[in-house]
Amino acid sequence: MFNPYTKGQVNFAKLREIGGEGKNSQAFVAHDHQLDAEIVIKEIPKEKLAHQETFFEESRALYSTAHPNVVQIHYACQDDEYVYLAMPFYANGSVKSLMGTRFLSVREIVRFGCQVLSALHNIHAKGLVHFDIKPDNILLSDRNEALLSDFGQAKRIDDEGFARPDGVYTRMIPPEFFEVHEYTSASDIYQFGLTLYRMCNGDGDFYGQLAQYDADTFRPAVATGKFPDRKAFLPHIPSRLRRVIQKCLQVNPTDRYGSALEVANELALIDGEILDWQFDNGSGDNVWSKATDGVSYRLVVKANGQSEMTKSKDGGKAQRVTAGCLVGATIKQVEKILGSY
Repeated sequence: MFNPYTKGQVNFAKLREIGGEGKNSQAFVAHDHQLDAEIVIKEIPKEKLAHQETFFEESRALYSTAHPNVVQIHYACQDDEYVYLAMPFYANGSVKSLMGTRFLSVREIVRFGCQVLSALHNIHAKGLVHFDIKPDNILLSDRNEALLSDFGQAKRIDDEGFARPDGVYTRMIPPEFFEVHEYTSASDIYQFGLTLYRMCNGDGDFYGQLAQYDADTFRPAVATGKFPDRKAFLPHIPSRLRRVIQKCLQVNPTDRYGSALEVANELALIDGEILDWQFDNGSGDNVWSKATDGVSYRLVVKANGQSEMTKSKDGGKAQRVTAGCLVGATIKQVEKILGSY
């Protein structure tokens, strides 16, 4: 006799814990015995979920937003204590983990940014707001493409065009969260802009700015647009990219871009010689380097402003570039040099 109701069982072995900041769950690399593959298991305590009907809300959101730049879901299941979400394991880690090893080039920032915006456009078109855009939640595929993950805070937009999250990661909180209790996709635009800001300047700068505030001063700094410093950018960040970020970070949600597609269209216009400079300050000096058409450039700027620039072709002897060798170089002069080669 045909039985329409079947209860299955899956088995996996946890190998090691992974995860990021601000999570209300744990994530593990696990070996799935049925698939004979390494996957990621997100483990969510049921006690942290208010109602039984919300147990699989995140998995449903992931499934409904299937997109090349959204992390896919293999399956969801539960036991007495936990809900489990099974997803692919991406060995390249996240944008945050990549930022922990080096600064990103502008080309990488634009490429990753456009890929995330493609995912956001899809999510918003399907009536969802993510509410947790940050470098931790942007994974890198085996093809080094950005994938938006972690839909634990995602909420559906109601008939009036608003969504109400259960919470928000404080360090990425949009200004409107201090004034109202109903939000739109504009909150995702703000968090995306703040994510771009972190990608441009590095998390050292981001956390350095955060350290200037305490619980009493942080809120007004966000609400008035003082945090983060909209004028503080590394010299190789082009003006168009700065303007995109500044508009995403407008305090008034109606002053931001109207959609993820609008932001993507603006990012796509960013071009020029400055895209491929690689920044590093591990030696104490500010150093920019890049290679293009067989020519390698290197610009070193010391704390006192003295700069030295060299170039070499096909691995040959480095030659001095006079235009990049200055005494007491200003930020504007460094920007001009980087934009010229």
